[in-house]
Amino acid sequence: MFLSKKTPLVAVDMGSHSIKLVQLGQLKNRSFELVSLGMMPLEQGSIVEGAIKDPDQVSEALAGLVKAEKIQSNFVVASVSGEAVFVKKIKVPEMPEEELSKKITEEAEQYIPFDINDVALDCQVLGKVNGNGSQSEVQGPADEGEDMAMMEALLVGVHRDVIDERTDVLLGAGLKPAIIDLDVFALMNAARLNKDLTAMGATALIDLGDSFTHVNILQKGSIGYTRDIPIGGGYCSTMLMSKFQVPFSQTHRMKGGHLPDGVDKDEVLTLIVQEYKKVFDEIQKSFEYFHTLSNTPVERIILSGGGCLINGIDSFMAEFLKVPVEQLDPMQGVKINPKNFDQEMITELTGLLTVALGLATRRFDYSS
Repeated sequence: MFLSKKTPLVAVDMGSHSIKLVQLGQLKNRSFELVSLGMMPLEQGSIVEGAIKDPDQVSEALAGLVKAEKIQSNFVVASVSGEAVFVKKIKVPEMPEEELSKKITEEAEQYIPFDINDVALDCQVLGKVNGNGSQSEVQGPADEGEDMAMMEALLVGVHRDVIDERTDVLLGAGLKPAIIDLDVFALMNAARLNKDLTAMGATALIDLGDSFTHVNILQKGSIGYTRDIPIGGGYCSTMLMSKFQVPFSQTHRMKGGHLPDGVDKDEVLTLIVQEYKKVFDEIQKSFEYFHTLSNTPVERIILSGGGCLINGIDSFMAEFLKVPVEQLDPMQGVKINPKNFDQEMITELTGLLTVALGLATRRFDYSS
């Protein structure tokens, strides 16, 4: 689909419990300003572990959000994540990008763990491999000579059913899908709003979602390793509901330290720590695997997602993983008109808006 730079594009992030919507404008100095922002809660069970179970309800909620925020554009960028998404850095003989696309299509079965007929493929060249070889997880075929010029590429495969799910919901809300991106790429774009990722050593962008924890380890701003861990804050919410007999809607406030009368703070904290240790154990395994692949330890963690709303989560993670942690605030790189938006509310919800913000930058990738 052809879009010009003047085509307004609205970012839609469909999470397990809410839909987030963001629209950005670009200023003359190439910085961004916030044009629209909104959230709409979803009925429990509408989206489960990234899979849309009640598309009609999600479409209805999205249409209501678009109407409430008075969105004029109907062109949308959305994203997918989870176990139906496959991302791998590979090393292949140096060749023009058009030839690479054809070669990957022909040989993708050796890389993709799904039926190739059910997968949408994409591939992006990252650059030439230096003399010492690649840090890639996957090498080229065994018969390639060591002296052959090689390059690294990022191979992406997504189950078509997942793309179709998202597309059908958007169409059902009266919107036009322009781009279907990946959450991991959106997180990178959000971080770039106020950070120079190319100047950093091995950095882990970690998004603590409700159903998944996204781990994206970068080297000089380029993807070195990515993984979607099928554990998130939803498990913690379920335990809080069971232990303290509270509705799901109240568990998020409890994680942030707003406790009902008669509930012991230390008891809640102990339960939260116990549940998130499972997540941190998996993150640790990812770090160790990356270290094995690249011979490089992770030097820092940049944290985002709904899990950021938990008081002290960054300190606990840093202590557990023995790596410095900072919380990502991409809104620092966005101009916000205080007459149009509640700055205090935005600050409180920034962790939940990271993916939508990253998606909203995508419209500026297009040229007229």
